[in-house]
Amino acid sequence: MKLRKITIEDEVYLYVMKGNIDFSSQVSTLSLKIFLSDYKQTPLFVNFVTWDDPIIGHPLNFGFPLFKLLTGEKEVVNLNRPEYVRACILYGLEKGWNGKNKLEPLDGLEILSNLGYDVSILTIKKEDSTK
Repeated sequence: MKLRKITIEDEVYLYVMKGNIDFSSQVSTLSLKIFLSDYKQTPLFVNFVTWDDPIIGHPLNFGFPLFKLLTGEKEVVNLNRPEYVRACILYGLEKGWNGKNKLEPLDGLEILSNLGYDVSILTIKKEDSTK
């Protein structure tokens, strides 16, 4: 898959998205891998773990309406739009990633939640093992 480019505050970042589906559990992970230009050994990983739709796949890869708490309206969130990649990079920078160091993978739904979206519709419901 081809790397895409985004510039933030005079720094050039390259990124790629890749999806993975666990068919047995119906769990879909869309991973965003971000590099500071010339530092491919220290990427930032952001994982968006949701349910899988058998027709469209990962809901955030094609656009999914999420309730925005600030506006009280639904907005279609598509992770292919640069504004969300930018938000992930800025969040990673806040968490201590500088492009030249490694960081544990970040929770993408937490990032969307911090942007004011209600992500509860995307979260995977755990089976109650006491039944």
